[in-house]
Amino acid sequence: MESFLFTLTSIVNFLCLALSLWLGFYIVTHSPRSRVSWLAGATLWSLSGSFLNTLTYINVSPEQGALPWWWGWSAAFAAPFWFHLSVSLLPSKLAQKQRPLVILVYLLTLNFVAMEAYTPWVFAGATMKPAIYNSAQSPGPLFPLFGLFLIVVPALAFYNLRLSWKRAQGPTLQRQLALLLWATALAILGGGYANLSTWLGLDTPTLVNALSLGTGVALLGYGVARYNALIEGRAIGRDFLYTSLAIGSVTGVYLLVALISYVVYDVPFIAFIFVIILAIVSHSLYDWARTYLDRLFYRQQHRELRANLRDFAREAALGHDLPDQLQVIIQTLCRSLDAGQGFIALREAQGFAMVAAHPTDLQGTGIAVQALATDEITALCPPLDSPQLAGMVLLVPMHYGGEQIGAVVLGPKTTGSAYTEDDLDLLDDLAQRVASVVHNVRLQEKSVQQIDALVTEFRQRERELRLRMQEMLEAKPPTLEGMSERELVSLVEDALRHLYDYAYLGEHQLAQLRIVQAHLDVKEDSFVTHLDRGRALQDVLTTALEKLKPPGPQPSPPTREWHQYVILHDSYVLGELNRDIMAKLYVGEGTFNRARRRAIRGVARALEEMETSLVKRQT
Repeated sequence: MESFLFTLTSIVNFLCLALSLWLGFYIVTHSPRSRVSWLAGATLWSLSGSFLNTLTYINVSPEQGALPWWWGWSAAFAAPFWFHLSVSLLPSKLAQKQRPLVILVYLLTLNFVAMEAYTPWVFAGATMKPAIYNSAQSPGPLFPLFGLFLIVVPALAFYNLRLSWKRAQGPTLQRQLALLLWATALAILGGGYANLSTWLGLDTPTLVNALSLGTGVALLGYGVARYNALIEGRAIGRDFLYTSLAIGSVTGVYLLVALISYVVYDVPFIAFIFVIILAIVSHSLYDWARTYLDRLFYRQQHRELRANLRDFAREAALGHDLPDQLQVIIQTLCRSLDAGQGFIALREAQGFAMVAAHPTDLQGTGIAVQALATDEITALCPPLDSPQLAGMVLLVPMHYGGEQIGAVVLGPKTTGSAYTEDDLDLLDDLAQRVASVVHNVRLQEKSVQQIDALVTEFRQRERELRLRMQEMLEAKPPTLEGMSERELVSLVEDALRHLYDYAYLGEHQLAQLRIVQAHLDVKEDSFVTHLDRGRALQDVLTTALEKLKPPGPQPSPPTREWHQYVILHDSYVLGELNRDIMAKLYVGEGTFNRARRRAIRGVARALEEMETSLVKRQT
């Protein structure tokens, strides 16, 4: 019975050791920048040390004696890492409050580890019981305190995880945190069982400890892996399955070799433990190391392409020829990815137009919309809808603002290998950048066309307005429009005869002239009546009459150039009789009448010119 229990305990501890090692490396290598990843990895690696302790302790031969304290790893280290992990999952304000407690837990852990190493206060030594029982270790005087520490700290971690679970937004995140809660509960159960059995000296098998803690390790690792994937927006289903199968296969092969060596050559199993551990570690780091090296060479190989993208974004905005710039991009892209052929097509009104290709003889007239329409990067498989897609294997859409404005299409690699995830990431980034630049260039071209159209329309309207203004200026003012010279002279003479009759002048036809209204706007700041309009017309007529006055003082007797002004001024402004004016000027009645008619025509012409000048200024 003890032999079977010994074998089963060894197998379970070995599997838990491999599982905790692999899960720790899986989490860290897939999310290397996450604090949660490193804390979970440290917790899992600490627990793997505990499984290694048990595995080596129960497999050591009696002739070797007791193992030194530095041989294994203290299980106490897992407690502060697990607690720190739970604090990191809390909201920032709650996590800030528990930081002093985190530091205190770490200090207590270091103190217990020192006591384990240098004093018998925690463990007094080994008993005569088989190593597969918890009673194989003799507890020291401080062991109850140490056991309580290994239970209270995980219990605090359970409390923090429950707080995070309650405050989680959405059922998906709650399910991931629920896995961590179950893992912590199993760890508390296993730790309480082991510590209580050791303290009371009960012959309980360590197999129960390993099963409980191993199940907690599996839930913790898987839960943190899914939590990181949820936060980072990626899926882990197939990757987790394939990686676990790969590590399981490698571990199984090494385990089979160890079993054969034990049966055939009587080589103890303990001799293969560290070889198997090294195999698990190396294979866990292989994918991460390969990815890192690929990215290192990837950066070197695609530096030229990214430089061309920057030049493209800068120069295309400055008005460089867009197809020429895209030609440089597709040629550099094909060289960088070892693609034998490829082209870039942009969306036009009727479909997609191929604007750049490598080699250049691939360029065609156009491609139907349905041939290149897609939302995601798509692998092309025959039969294809368009002859231009013959020999192509990959379609990368270019979207901007929810609309597909183009596509990058590539043929197979000349090396025969498939496009990797890094290649797809590069193509996705390139498509986004090119789409953004193409959209901006087209927007600029559309803006230029709109500006040209606006300028053309503005110039046309300006020309029409200029012609209309010219016609308006050449035409007579509205009040005088359609009026003959004789009618205007008659109106002026009638207004002069009633020069001091404001009521009559206010209703006169000439009172509608703009110069009269302008005179009112200057002179009056209150309500305007027809009498005000009559006075304004009187002032305008007087002003027009004054235009007849020659420069300088009036001579006595007035000379011939003064006759027209004197006749109208003295007759209508001063109200003198005609015979008195004729006597003053020494002229006869015929000469007097001819001079008066010419003077009235002059005043009428002056009014017309004054009105026209005002209309010009107002327009």
